[in-house]
Amino acid sequence: MVISQARASVAFILLAAVLNQAEAAEIKVGVGRSGQATIWVTGEIVPGDADKFSQSVRQANDSGKFVANVRLDSPGGNLLEGVKIADAIRFGKTSTNVGRTAVCASACFLMFAAGSTKNASYGAQIGVHGASGENGEETVVSGAATVSMAKIAKELGVPSAIIGRMVVTSPQDMVWLSPQELQSMGVTMMGRPAQSGPPVANLQQTPPNAPMSLSPSGSGVTASRSSKPDAAPTWAEIVNKAMDRSASQNNGKPLFHRSCQPELKVCNIGLSYVDNQGKVAFLKTVEDMNGKVMVREACTLNDFKDVRICVDWDTGASHRDMKDSSGTWSKVADQ
Repeated sequence: MVISQARASVAFILLAAVLNQAEAAEIKVGVGRSGQATIWVTGEIVPGDADKFSQSVRQANDSGKFVANVRLDSPGGNLLEGVKIADAIRFGKTSTNVGRTAVCASACFLMFAAGSTKNASYGAQIGVHGASGENGEETVVSGAATVSMAKIAKELGVPSAIIGRMVVTSPQDMVWLSPQELQSMGVTMMGRPAQSGPPVANLQQTPPNAPMSLSPSGSGVTASRSSKPDAAPTWAEIVNKAMDRSASQNNGKPLFHRSCQPELKVCNIGLSYVDNQGKVAFLKTVEDMNGKVMVREACTLNDFKDVRICVDWDTGASHRDMKDSSGTWSKVADQ
């Protein structure tokens, strides 16, 4: 399966967005002892880098060398260019590699996933998140780009659990994939694992004006003011914890739910898990028809599963909902 159709979709929705003025990535080609060529892609991906990549492939081919491997060290960048490079990697049946001290995130992840074989060293940081507009904000266009990015990732064989993390993580956050998650998408881990776990990193910390912070706890989800601005967990960290707990409780697969309300023109995505007290809890996002996230909440159900208390991640406001005999939830009180 090729990704050209999805690439065209991304090209359309990003025609006037996700343009980056950063310095172009360094793309160079070299020949190893085997006589086969390797292309290094280092730095942020910007418009024109896909053409530079194709030129490097032609340079190697014109000298009689087959490009066997692409080594990646990039924080991402322009999504359309990343998709074009991913298409070239897949077409050329080229292997991809992320070294021990390298980073491959955002658009770079699609390039990495396109490899015919994928290799990553322990210590490499490989991350996913949703797309953003040219100023880093979430817009209708960036929401549509995230949906297209998820479709491309699916065509590249990325497991649904990782795609789920990509879709629910805002552009300001980053989910760094564990060796186990990488192995679930066919990645060969190289070298030796570190004795301590990899650090949790974010592209940007929670904005200092966010009044409340959420965290899964023994009683479900709590809302509490942080004494230090940088002590507040990010939404990505909350999702990470919930994903791990849900996967451990569901044979290795996080439990996702999706339902749409045509009358409101929104869709709800939920990630469920059972907390330490045995109560059902879940993280919930509400999206409009274009995939833009409108609400992010953390909720806990009562023992009868007919009353829930939810906390809004962005505002700290909480409310209590009740389910009627038809299964419809309605807000009954603000907390």
